[in-house]
Amino acid sequence: EDDDDDEDDDYDDDDDDDDDDEEEHLPAGQHLLVDIKDVDGTFLNSEELLAQAMVDVVADSRLTLLSYHCHTLVPTGVSCVGVLLESHISFHTWPTEGVITLDLFTCGAAPLLPVLPVIERLFAIPRPPLFEGEEVRKPGMLWSHKLRGFRAEMEHGDTDALSSSDLGEDVLGDNTYDLKEEVASVQTPFQRIDIYNLIDSRSVNISDYQRSLSNDGSYQAQHPDLFAPNKVVFLDGVKQSTSKGDAGYHES
Repeated sequence: EDDDDDEDDDYDDDDDDDDDDEEEHLPAGQHLLVDIKDVDGTFLNSEELLAQAMVDVVADSRLTLLSYHCHTLVPTGVSCVGVLLESHISFHTWPTEGVITLDLFTCGAAPLLPVLPVIERLFAIPRPPLFEGEEVRKPGMLWSHKLRGFRAEMEHGDTDALSSSDLGEDVLGDNTYDLKEEVASVQTPFQRIDIYNLIDSRSVNISDYQRSLSNDGSYQAQHPDLFAPNKVVFLDGVKQSTSKGDAGYHES
């Protein structure tokens, strides 16, 4: 009987592996679009530094780089493309304007959102101050995450947070937020919980928020609550509560 049980366990494991293989080979993927401003122009005009940053992003994200090519443009700027086992990464720079636009597409089931902090760390390089004491603006990053291709139909009652209208489309798929920061993403046996800090220009000026984090004695620094991001909670991709909208109810 024990042998039979072992065989059943092996069979179940094989089934799980088959399901994973099927998911890996679906005609679908994930697409990250990232725009970064106020980046150091010297960095943005260096083919060598940019190529190394791309190689490091791929390595740190546990993706597989097959080949890449970078080309320095005239009078300024660099374009790069990398072919991945999972698909591709590419970007173009405008050194004079301090801007880089980047896209990363991967196939398979591995999550792509964890790559964002890696991209920010390696590409959002602030320019050096022009004079002693100059306040250098922190690079700003706008990004969106989209599901691409054709996926298996979900069974009735199943949910996918990344394809939901609230989290998937209105937040992850929207690149107009001045701040879109993941606070937590937890999968429990019962549901997925996502919490994001959000700032858009209609509610809070991002420079006011950044100043509120300092100790410079400014109005913003003395009243940080007025410039704090809106903290939004999602369950299975559906919006449940917001710190801005629920504050009045909480205080009452």
